[in-house]
Amino acid sequence: MTTLIECPVDITDVSEWIPVSKIPSGRSNDEKIMNEKYGTSGVYQIAHVKDLDDISDNIVHKFIGYTGKSTDILSRTYSIRPLKGSHGVNRYIKQNNLDKETEVFIRYLYCSVDDICKLEDWIHNESKKNFDYRFLWSDASEGNDGKYSRAQDALELLTSFELLDIILFAKELAISKNTIEFQNKLKGLV
Repeated sequence: MTTLIECPVDITDVSEWIPVSKIPSGRSNDEKIMNEKYGTSGVYQIAHVKDLDDISDNIVHKFIGYTGKSTDILSRTYSIRPLKGSHGVNRYIKQNNLDKETEVFIRYLYCSVDDICKLEDWIHNESKKNFDYRFLWSDASEGNDGKYSRAQDALELLTSFELLDIILFAKELAISKNTIEFQNKLKGLV
């Protein structure tokens, strides 16, 4: 676990944990007040309510579900709040039937624009080193870690006929990949 004292970047402020359902909407008075008070750049962290006491003031912790960054942090995280929000955490919340009002919370670590990448990278690297993952909810990632979750989400949008076509495509692709993997294993034995 790592606290703010050990952080290599100057974090100017840390918000309280709030339910993701309370993330201020774009151009709202609450967003304006927060942006004026703290700035707009930093790193955000998301966790399940049951883990908040354990996480405490640590910014690197095994129970932090997701860590991301933005130069416009409230606008970036607002996409978690709506039912059809585009953020990967929103997808994770839906797929795991979590309640945005009572179960999933967010906090903001504010820093200069020049430090946000360094801060996020440091948190991800420390987490990877200590827990073998960058954040607990790897399915929420928009990168490689979240590809399976994104595929599931995309399948939800298809009709039954489109799903049948996808099943046939997936079957043929699996056979092809399996054949290639098997041939590669045989080459290693010869």
